[in-house]
Amino acid sequence: MSTDQSSLERIRAAVDLEEPDRVPVVPLVTYALSNLVGSSVSDYCHDPRKLSDAVIAGYRKFHYDAAIVYADVYLFAEAAGLRLEFPPDSVPKPLQSPITNLEDVERLQLPDPRKDGRLPILLEAIERTSRELPERVAVYSGGQGPFSLAAEIRGLDTFLKDLYLNRPLVEKLIRFSTEYMIELGRAEVEAGAHIIHLGDSFAGPSIVSPHFFRELALPYDRRIFEKWKGFGALTSLHVCGDSSLIWPLVAETKADIFEVDYLVDIARAKDFFKDKLCVMGNIDPAGVIHRGTQEDNERACRCCIEKGASDGGYILSSGCLIMPGFPPQNLDAIVSTARQIGAYCGV
Repeated sequence: MSTDQSSLERIRAAVDLEEPDRVPVVPLVTYALSNLVGSSVSDYCHDPRKLSDAVIAGYRKFHYDAAIVYADVYLFAEAAGLRLEFPPDSVPKPLQSPITNLEDVERLQLPDPRKDGRLPILLEAIERTSRELPERVAVYSGGQGPFSLAAEIRGLDTFLKDLYLNRPLVEKLIRFSTEYMIELGRAEVEAGAHIIHLGDSFAGPSIVSPHFFRELALPYDRRIFEKWKGFGALTSLHVCGDSSLIWPLVAETKADIFEVDYLVDIARAKDFFKDKLCVMGNIDPAGVIHRGTQEDNERACRCCIEKGASDGGYILSSGCLIMPGFPPQNLDAIVSTARQIGAYCGV
């Protein structure tokens, strides 16, 4: 094992369930970095230069192990026709679905990542980030799980009713979303991304019964991950909330990384997944990173490393997305503490 690995080498070692030189640190921070370059959240999400400048500034300020190039979660549904309301300094809110019936789904055209909606903004930001940062810095981007993307395009409340009342529409919209995400991943890898994430929280047990994950998320997530790996990407799955009821199914997706929310005991997750996939998580992004002290963040970092780092296959992260307004000294505390105590010769 090298004692001075690059961020990408460090993450690849963790994905291979090995012990890198030290625990990789990849906090889930995106548009919360916009203030580092004097940008509003809206401008960050609409301007590839501001987006990439903020990502690069965050990487250089905090020195974590991956630059996350990502806009807002509704970017992907918007390119498929979802109308959004976008406040100047907040995340967007869905206004109107393009889908009223099965025929509307059948008329949907797969978005072109290089032409449609704000997808070209994301690709340009990936390209700029990968070009500006050193070659061996891990660049992380992603999309939405097909179940969750279908729910966003349709509208979550209506989609949940459709699960029981309009199953043909659900299945067709999920298949559309699957092919869409495959092509998005191809474009992101070509733009310079090393790690591609699927967020499929609407398929998690906090929202629906696990049998829906088995039937309507697992086979499609697995197909996407297989394709993305064929493009050369490392793959990651995120499910918000207590996901433990679907852990056996998560393992079947064949993702390289599973991002564990802060509501889960990281030791329990690591014990379950230790020979299956890399576990990533899970400091509380609101109660600790956003509202805690530096000491709280140091303590949470130590706790996660003590519970999760043994034998490798672990990436330290926030349990979910870090929102704007977090104290930068708290992220400093996490990264510096991980560097101090996360070396595998001392774990």
